[in-house]
Amino acid sequence: MLRSVSVKSAIKDAVEIFQFDQWLRFYFVVEKDDKLWIEIPEDTLKKIEKDLPGLFPFAEMVNDAELDYQRSQDNVCTFVAARLDGQKYEASVLPQVFDDAKFKVEMYLFNVWLKMHEPHLDEELMDFNGWLEMYEGWNSMDEVKEYRTKLIESGMDPQTPACGTAQ
Repeated sequence: MLRSVSVKSAIKDAVEIFQFDQWLRFYFVVEKDDKLWIEIPEDTLKKIEKDLPGLFPFAEMVNDAELDYQRSQDNVCTFVAARLDGQKYEASVLPQVFDDAKFKVEMYLFNVWLKMHEPHLDEELMDFNGWLEMYEGWNSMDEVKEYRTKLIESGMDPQTPACGTAQ
């Protein structure tokens, strides 16, 4: 099996998994017995399975499970490792992804977008592809492109989620 060595592609794939996790947590977290849980309705799971087959196993993995920051990070990192590390990409690629400025800046900007658009996103359930389209529209604005370039060139290290990877 031929595995990719493209850090750029791996960044894109890893960012999508982190974004999907954010989407799930945004819409499907419920409180039960003073704890947070992810509960994805059956019809939504079926739609995810049909429209996002590569991300469906992640939705299945986290559905009906207790959630906290550490579990969320562990879930994402486990899924990234299982789906990408040594499978789709050479084992040397993923450790580079999490240290890459482009990955860190992309995650930072996604979180900025999420905070800015939270009231709009909260109005009604938007599917994940709708989120990505809206984010790409925002991303294509000149101000955002300039800000991204400035962040990358400055070498700034925005606070982003990280996965420890075995090398």
